[in-house]
Amino acid sequence: MNTVCVGISHQTAPAELRTRLRFSADDIRSALPRIRALGLSECVLFSTDHRTELYVTSDEGSPPIDSVVNFLAMEKTGEASVPAKSFFTVKGTEAAEHLLRVSTGLESMIVGDTEIFGALKEGFAIARESGTVGFLLDRLFTVAWRAHKLAKDQTLISEGAISVSEAAVELAQRIFDDLTEKRALIVGAGETAQLTAKQLQARGIRSLIITHRNAERAENLASLVGGVTVAFETLREQLPKIDIIVASLQSELHVLTSKDIREIEKSRHGRTLFLIDCGVPHNIDPFAGELENVFLYDLDTLNAMVSENIAQRRTHLPAVETMILDEVKGLVTWYASLESSPTIEALKLLMEKIRTDEIAKEIHRFKPQDRKAIDELTKRITDRIVQIPAEHLKTGRESRLPNRHQSVNLVRRLFGLDAGEKDTPDTD
Repeated sequence: MNTVCVGISHQTAPAELRTRLRFSADDIRSALPRIRALGLSECVLFSTDHRTELYVTSDEGSPPIDSVVNFLAMEKTGEASVPAKSFFTVKGTEAAEHLLRVSTGLESMIVGDTEIFGALKEGFAIARESGTVGFLLDRLFTVAWRAHKLAKDQTLISEGAISVSEAAVELAQRIFDDLTEKRALIVGAGETAQLTAKQLQARGIRSLIITHRNAERAENLASLVGGVTVAFETLREQLPKIDIIVASLQSELHVLTSKDIREIEKSRHGRTLFLIDCGVPHNIDPFAGELENVFLYDLDTLNAMVSENIAQRRTHLPAVETMILDEVKGLVTWYASLESSPTIEALKLLMEKIRTDEIAKEIHRFKPQDRKAIDELTKRITDRIVQIPAEHLKTGRESRLPNRHQSVNLVRRLFGLDAGEKDTPDTD
């Protein structure tokens, strides 16, 4: 397979460098025509803070890898100061297998994390709009979509929370089932508070109230997640109407004590209160968890939950890897079929099957002495039909590789020689 992937990831470069080389959607649109001008026939580029990958094919021979690496290194930095060892290169079948591992989350920082899949789909959609996708990369990404769906549908490789914020919201979902009528109070504005607020927002929480000792930080987070702020001094006044509290502050003293919560029990009328304590040391008095209708989880519990989920995901690695190998084998078989001889033979077999099937249905209508002539006549007809595309494919051997492959692929699609294969990726 005449395909090469050049990229940078958490396995080859530090976070600071990966961030510098990140391509936005507009960056990708701008870059694709210039990448193709390096002597490439097709190219697809996708990028996140953790990974940037470029897939390319060339008309003849191997794509110019050094030129591709230099482009990625200089496009975002303006200078060739990025160490070459920061990039990885995979070719041919290995490039195809690598893409499938990325699409199924096997190459993610945490196994099974498929956040990259959104960027992968976006990059492909932009490449298609820009006209830099031909039928080779189209087929490769089709297989990547299918591998992603198979892994998601048939294994638990992507199931379970893999961060403290996800674990917190997953627990909230278990306790309340429906979050759309619940109110949450976020005490803090750091990374954990932000991620948890975003997770709650994504699950349709009815309202988010943000509070922090620094009012400006609280306002910034509130604007980010569509929440409202309250003064930190009024924190306890909010408790009667709150269902979920996430506390994530640096504080030597408890922000909420068991006494604070006990005092508002009557005004809550037995409603469940869910507490997440992400503070170090504890923001919430651990004894609060002993109160009736109060559920309290701390960082140790959440981290244990995350570790268990990751371990569970790893048990599904062999199944996903087997799926990937099967998909790659199918891709290799398809690519080999793009040579004209296998396609001509497949077409002959198809026509012969159609001919013999139809003769078997109607042969009883002919006299025995005529049946041999009927067989020979229909055989000459189907041979003549096959001869037309066969001669076209043979005379095209001197044309450019993509054109030859395009012609063979067209014949295979028209006559259904790859029956059951989906033609194009679904980017919805």
